[in-house]
Amino acid sequence: MRTHTLSVEIDLGPHARPVYESLVPELHEIPSERSKVTLGQSGGTLRLFVAAEDLVSMRAAINTWLRLIRISEDMLNTKVIS
Repeated sequence: MRTHTLSVEIDLGPHARPVYESLVPELHEIPSERSKVTLGQSGGTLRLFVAAEDLVSMRAAINTWLRLIRISEDMLNTKVIS
């Protein structure tokens, strides 16, 4: 069976490490038999690698993880008003 792969590097600057650390637990909480996701971080860059059996599961995995990355970064940019 053919496996589709995608590797994405996202420049998050100083947010790369906290975003990475917030998402690592999700790697174990979002199981999938049709796709596999790995994360890496170096300096200000977050690396997302997705491997999937088919394009439908590839799209679903990419959408999920890009959304989680965006939410994590948005939370870091949120100012708490007390």
